[in-house]
Amino acid sequence: MTVSGGLAGVHQQVTLRGDGSVRTSDKGESVVRRASAARFDELRTLLADPALADVPDVTRDMGAADMFQYTLRFDGRTVVTDRSAGEPALDRLIDALAEWLPGHRPRVPVSR
Repeated sequence: MTVSGGLAGVHQQVTLRGDGSVRTSDKGESVVRRASAARFDELRTLLADPALADVPDVTRDMGAADMFQYTLRFDGRTVVTDRSAGEPALDRLIDALAEWLPGHRPRVPVSR
């Protein structure tokens, strides 16, 4: 997953590898950590959620400015979102992967 955009010009990446390692990068700094077996299984379960098959390849609010853009590559697909569409399976995956990013703060749900 790559997170980019926002007012500060963020560009962060998190990569989950099959061996349970998680590589993150932010502003040219790269770190590799290991996920616990339970955490790795949780991430794999989120990636295998059948509801992800119904998520559109692109969901963005073209009228919004300075939103983060999330690009995810999984299962042979690339999905791009700014999270404006409220795709629960995708949101759960993004939240779980974002926990590995430097300076991560939990997402505050938006009332609809």
